[in-house]
Amino acid sequence: MNVKLLITSLFLLLTSVTFSQKISVSEINEKRSTSENSFYNECEIELKIWGDEIRKYKFVKISKITKAIDDQGLDLINEDRTNSDYIKIDQTAKIKLETKVPSRKAKTIKELSGEVSLYNPNVANGSEIKIANYQSKTNVNLVPGKSDIQILYLTKESYAKYVKENKDKKAEELKKLPEAARQLAEGLVGAFDGLFSSDETDDSNKVYFYVNGDKAKFVDLFFEDATGKKIERNGSMSNNNLFTYYFDEKPNTNWKLVINIETDKSTKKVLFKLMDIELP
Repeated sequence: MNVKLLITSLFLLLTSVTFSQKISVSEINEKRSTSENSFYNECEIELKIWGDEIRKYKFVKISKITKAIDDQGLDLINEDRTNSDYIKIDQTAKIKLETKVPSRKAKTIKELSGEVSLYNPNVANGSEIKIANYQSKTNVNLVPGKSDIQILYLTKESYAKYVKENKDKKAEELKKLPEAARQLAEGLVGAFDGLFSSDETDDSNKVYFYVNGDKAKFVDLFFEDATGKKIERNGSMSNNNLFTYYFDEKPNTNWKLVINIETDKSTKKVLFKLMDIELP
């Protein structure tokens, strides 16, 4: 296949000022190809965020893009690449988003609007949950009950036991449970046939967690050793509600589990609107 690529860049200073944060477009990389594969056709926009307020937070991400159009009226929102993970903030934060390629006739992106999330996880604001002896807490929600997200530590054995204990419960019994507990029970029991179907290995260097509820508020999950040092993961994957984490060694009973979730006090949403962004 003969593929020709055109890659162009442009450094800009177009700024949206919101409260004490400033958001600007610092760079645009536009890539075009004669290939029909959309992978070779993209427009990557780098946003820079700075200001006194941002120094109160540790992480930033693009929560959503609400509008992206060029001066020819072409919708540039790329639904396949709108999700964004938090990245660590240094002195300034730079985050990237991808849109569809503008029209060849377009000279500017007429409007780029959306929302940025600032995040500061700690124990005091309820967004960082530290759990010792997590291995003894299978099949129970590890997140405080007031949250609308539930996270459970599972093993294949504990999961099978949970299903056995709950699958024969009548609908009337389930209705008596609190709403979150009822939905969790129904979800776990209903997913029994498929939850571990894609994982048939018995690798002792991995752990499983089941995430239920508003999964958008689930930020991260990791472990610390006895000195508080973060244990590096060897990889992770998710399959619907099941999250699997891999390590170079068997998880130690002395490791402390740390869960990061979004809470009202830990997160700040910042709207931005950038106009007439010049294209390369």
